[in-house]
Amino acid sequence: MRPSKELEDQQASSWGSCFDGVILVTFSVLGDILIQGPNRSSLLAGPRQRSLLCALLVNRGQTVPSSVLFEEIWQDVPPASGPNALHAQVSRLRRTIELFSAGSTPSVRVDSHYPGYRLEAPQGAVDTDRFRSLCNQAQRARNRDLDKAATCYQEALRCWRGRALQDVPPGVIRDAEARRLEHERTLALTRLVEIDLERGRYADLIPLLEQLVEERPLDERLCTQLMIALDRLGRTQDALDAYQRIRERMAAELGMDPSPVLEREMLRILERTE
Repeated sequence: MRPSKELEDQQASSWGSCFDGVILVTFSVLGDILIQGPNRSSLLAGPRQRSLLCALLVNRGQTVPSSVLFEEIWQDVPPASGPNALHAQVSRLRRTIELFSAGSTPSVRVDSHYPGYRLEAPQGAVDTDRFRSLCNQAQRARNRDLDKAATCYQEALRCWRGRALQDVPPGVIRDAEARRLEHERTLALTRLVEIDLERGRYADLIPLLEQLVEERPLDERLCTQLMIALDRLGRTQDALDAYQRIRERMAAELGMDPSPVLEREMLRILERTE
C-alpha cells in the first residue's frame, strides 16, 4: 500500500530540512508504521513484521533479546517452530530494508547480536527524531522569539499522521512507546497553546482547545487554558461552565477535587466579574 504523494513530499521535505547527510531508508511511527526509500514508500505488511520493526526501532542501537521479541510478536502463543519463526521474520525485514535501499549500501540494518537482534539506524532515520528536534528548537526559542517557537511546534505537530504506532498490534514495548509518544504530543500541544495565549490568539485557540478538552476531559492544564481563552474573549460564563464540567467529571470518575491551579483560575474569573 503506497501513501499519498502529499505525505511522501511532506516526509521527505521535513526530514531533509532537519538533518544533514543522506539517509536512504527512513521510518515513520507517528501514525501507521511506514518505511520509505529513495524510490518507494509503503506501509509495512503483516502484523508480525510491524511488531518486530516497532520493537527494534524503539530500542534502536540496543540488542533486543529473542525472548523479548517472541513475547512482543506472538504474545502468549509462541510458534511451534520456535527460533526459526523469529529468524524468518527478521530475514523478511532485512529483505524489505534492502529493497528500500535501492541497491546502495543500507544506512539502516538489522544485526544478529547475542542474545537477540539489534537495529542500527542513524539520527534522522525516524520521524520521532524530527519531532523531538523541532520541539527542542521551540523550547530554545521560547524566551526570545515567540513566533519562531510557535512555528517550530506547529511543524513538529505536522509530523503526526494519526495516533502513534496505530497499526501495530498491542504489546508491552509497543504500548509503552505509544503512551510515551502521545504524552510528548500532548506536551507539545499545550506548550504551543501557552505561546498562542501569550500572543493573544484567543479566537483561533478556542476551537482547538475545545477539541482537545473533549478528547482529554480530565486534563486540568488544557481546561485551564480553555478557561483563560474564553474569559479573555469576554465569554466568562462559558469559562465557568468549562470549570464546572471538569469539576463534576473529576468527582465522578476520580473522587477528587480540581487542583489549586484550576481553582485559582476559577476564583480569578469570579473576582473579576464581581
